[in-house]
This record gives sequence, structure tokens and C-alpha cells, in this order.
Amino acid sequence: MSNRTADLDLTGATEAFCARLSAEGRSPATIAAYRRDLALVARVAGELAPGIVCWTVTAGLLDQVFSAGAVTESERGPRSAASLHRMKAAVRAFFAWASEAGVVDDNPARSIRMHRLPRKLPVFLTTAEKKRLLKELKGRTDFSALRDRAMIEVLLGTGIRLGELAALDMDDIDLDAKHLRVRAKGNVPQVKFIKTDLRTLLRRYLAERRRHGRPEMEALFLSNRDGRLCQRQIANRLAHWLRKAGIEKELTPHGLRHTFATHLYGATNDLLVVQRALGHRDVSTTQIYTHLVDGQLEEALERL
Repeated sequence: MSNRTADLDLTGATEAFCARLSAEGRSPATIAAYRRDLALVARVAGELAPGIVCWTVTAGLLDQVFSAGAVTESERGPRSAASLHRMKAAVRAFFAWASEAGVVDDNPARSIRMHRLPRKLPVFLTTAEKKRLLKELKGRTDFSALRDRAMIEVLLGTGIRLGELAALDMDDIDLDAKHLRVRAKGNVPQVKFIKTDLRTLLRRYLAERRRHGRPEMEALFLSNRDGRLCQRQIANRLAHWLRKAGIEKELTPHGLRHTFATHLYGATNDLLVVQRALGHRDVSTTQIYTHLVDGQLEEALERL
């Protein structure tokens, strides 16, 4: 190990690790979460062992870090099991990289145990709620409502993520080829099929979009000030229309992805089709939708 890497402190190593994540195409939100968790671990480790550098971190020190009040407690009270799980995962990923990069001789995080968290069933719209939401949008004629309807129906009709929707440009839509192109997790390009009624809506929206937006703007979905709609603005627009439709669920745009997947599984009963539509690498990630549909079946049987 060189003197340079031997003396690398946790903060400097964290920045090098985050640069590696960025080069691998990880999302800015993911990188920010890693940086935040690792900064807390570095601060607590430094308080427990002043002057600590990467190669002197031991498994015992990490045990002390995860037992420290600054880690187990937040300003709002005890830190959730999910937060601690995420922090441990960040530390394990960091030291796996540090070992591979020669920053440490031995991986002190190898012994950190990760307990499987109970999986929460996601919130999604029922068929009736979905119809109610779309009916509310179809009754509007102004451009902003048409834009919002197009955004919501793209999410419901393709299952893409919020970030992928916000990043769509005009050139990403090819209605003649019946598809749109997105950059999925890990900056992986994916092509999504656009069904007939959604193509009809997008043709109408694109015609209005060309009349309302500046020609030089590449973004597909524009704000009222002709800028690209950000993720927060899209979430706010969805919340607005849910209230208008009288739907009281706390539903985020990601909930529309869950709605897409749940209804697709209900229609096909084929988990591999849902996996492919969502772009999941592992079908185990997709299996949660079998539980959602089974729950709907149980409710229907109760009403017999």
C-alpha cells in the first residue's frame, strides 16, 4: 500500500468512492445518500478514534460506530430500521470498494450483518381510482391540464420512473415506431412501448407543445415558464389532480409505476412480463406485485 492511500482519511476516500459511483452511472440521489450516510459514520468514527484513517478502521470500531447514539438516534428520535440498514449497506459498499482499490488491506465491514427488512406493500391506484383520476383530467381543455394528463398517462401506461419522465426530450418520443426512449437506473438505455390510446394523446399534446413552447427547448414537459418541469413540480401536479379527483391516498409518482405493474400483472398473470416491462434485473424484485394482486383477490372474495 502506498503512503498516499495508507493515509487517506474517510472523508477523502468517500469522495473518491462517490466519484466511482458517478462514473458507474449511479443516480445523483443515490450518491447523495451514500455521501450523507458515510459522512455521519466518518464523524462518529473520528470522535471514537481521533486521527483515524481508512486502513486503521477495524471491525470492532465499526461495531462501536453502529452502537453510538449519534447513529442510532436522530433529532426526531430513534433512527428507523430502514435508515440503519441503508447506512450499513453504504459502509459495506464503501469498504468493498476501498479493499478493491487498495485503500485498505482488509475489509473491516465484512462482518457487518444485514437483517432482511419486512417489505412494505406499495401504495397504488385501484382500477376505479385510476378511472376517476383520468376522468378528472379529461374534462379539462387548457394546455397545463393536457400536459399533466400526458405526464400521468405516460407514467400509468409505461411504468417509467419519475426521474426518467422528467428527463424526457422531444426526440425521445417516436410515435410512428410506437416507443419512447429513457435512460434507466445505471444510465442504461431502455425502449418502452406506447399503446394506441396513449399515442393519440401524445400526438395531441405534441401539437400543442410545439405551439406553446420555445423551439429551442428540448424538454418534452415544460413548466408555465417554458423550463423543464422538475421532479418536485411533477409530484405537485399529481397531488393536485388526486385532490381534484377526491382520492385521499398519499400517492407519489412512483405509486403510478406500482399501479402500472399491479394492473399489468392482474391482466397477464405473468411475472416475467412485468419484470421486462419494469426493467428489473432480478425477478425477485418484481414478486411483490403477486402479493398485491392476491390481496385484491382476497378483498373481492370477501365481498361475495
